[in-house]
Order: sequence, then C-alpha cells, then structure tokens
Amino acid sequence: MKSINVALIDDSSIYRELLKMILRSVPDYKFNILFEAETLVGIENQQQHHENLDVILLDIMMPDIDGVTGIPILQHLFPKSTIIMVSDVESPEVRLKCIEKGAMSYVIKSAVQTKLASEIIAFCNN
Repeated sequence: MKSINVALIDDSSIYRELLKMILRSVPDYKFNILFEAETLVGIENQQQHHENLDVILLDIMMPDIDGVTGIPILQHLFPKSTIIMVSDVESPEVRLKCIEKGAMSYVIKSAVQTKLASEIIAFCNN
C-alpha cells in the first residue's frame, strides 16, 4: 500500500473531516494527515514536516491570509510539497492565478469526491 503524506489547510473543520473521509476511502493508498490548519497564520510552526510532506490541500477563502496569497509562503516553507487548491470558487481567472503562483492543480469542492484522489496520486507518482 502506497503512503502519501498530506496537510489540510481549510478554515472549515467540517470540510477537513470530509476530505479525510474521502482520502480514507481510496483503495491501495494510505493518506497520512501530517497536520491540519484553519488559517495560514502561524503555519511556519508546522515546518518540521517539510521533509515528509507530499501534498498540501489548500482552500482559497480563509481568514487573515487567503490561499492565493499563501501559495508562495507554503512553497518557501515546504519546497518539496505539491500544492493542490480545493475551493468553491469556480472562476477561470482565479484558477489561472493559482496555477501561475505555483499551485499544481485546482479542484472545485463540488468535484472533490470524484477528482481529488486521482489528482493527488497523479502528482505523487510523477
């Protein structure tokens, strides 16, 4: 069974629980949640995970520092990690901005159940 280390950054604890349920249901993969955060404020306190963290699932609409602004912060703190945006925002302009800033993928929350695991696995296998 392949193991993938994940961080969940979303201000909704309910949504973080949903993401964990979805990831737990994926056959042949074990998703280890290294840390969860509801904001990017203080995220540098999680830097001890920088060597082991494979994927960061990042929401856009969060208090204090939004996900788009947070992409370069996370890239600096976790340079080996893939950032996948997970958002309700269905704007092509916002999606493009996230990709330009360094996110590897952008998954709309309504499609998470069908697309998220395959996106994570694709980036971790390359």
